[in-house]
Amino acid sequence: MNTQYETILVNKYDRWVRLILNRPEVKNALSEKMTIELLSVLEDIKEDKNIRGVSIEGAGDAFCAGADLKDFRRNFVFQTPQFDQVRSMNLEAGKLFKKLSQLPKIVVALVHGPAFAGGLGMVACADIVAVTEKARFSLSETAIGLTPAQISPFLIKRLGLRIASKLMLTGMEFDAKEAIEFGLADNIVKNKDGLDDFFKSFDDATRKCAPMATAATKEILSFSRDSSLEELSDFASGKFAECMLGDEAKEGLAAFAEKRKPYWYGA
Repeated sequence: MNTQYETILVNKYDRWVRLILNRPEVKNALSEKMTIELLSVLEDIKEDKNIRGVSIEGAGDAFCAGADLKDFRRNFVFQTPQFDQVRSMNLEAGKLFKKLSQLPKIVVALVHGPAFAGGLGMVACADIVAVTEKARFSLSETAIGLTPAQISPFLIKRLGLRIASKLMLTGMEFDAKEAIEFGLADNIVKNKDGLDDFFKSFDDATRKCAPMATAATKEILSFSRDSSLEELSDFASGKFAECMLGDEAKEGLAAFAEKRKPYWYGA
């Protein structure tokens, strides 16, 4: 397995791989480079029969703040892509969530600090989620004129339509206790040291499970959960393209860059 990456750290621990999103200066925002690197390492993990599972966490004080909006401005505002180009790019971004969700390994998310937008999407794709008391969550896309298109299938299937609707339509921020109540998280610990302790105890608890049987079981769960994923993902990509090419996204991204509120804020 290649362990040399620019935006992530890859640590082998017994029969586990611990992935650390490593862009702390931007709260581990998902850049194009990070997405490509994550897809690469997840493909390696998928094919390695000696690996039981993978954990994902963030360096510094954040799990992941979502997509890198500088990439969005460069690709969609400073250039003038066509509808089908935007749709194709959005589908490509959705491959990360699909790959993570359908990985034939146990996936554990260890969340400290903000897990917003795409960061929340990765959490929703995990099998087991532990959070610290300082964990915060939000689907913040609508605040910049977009929609959580590729995240929505995974969030709806994990939380159900009622809770997912509330989170997606309001962009509300919620804390660790609410993450437990909503069904997003499984355990709350005090701090990042507590996340390490949780991971070690979970590792011990799963040692009795055969790796290949675990992989087969994960594939059954994924098939059951994601049987209609392609249709929903395709539909969602069209909605994302509509938003990205509309006036709200241009305003939202400009407001973010200029550190001001968009025109619809408080209207």
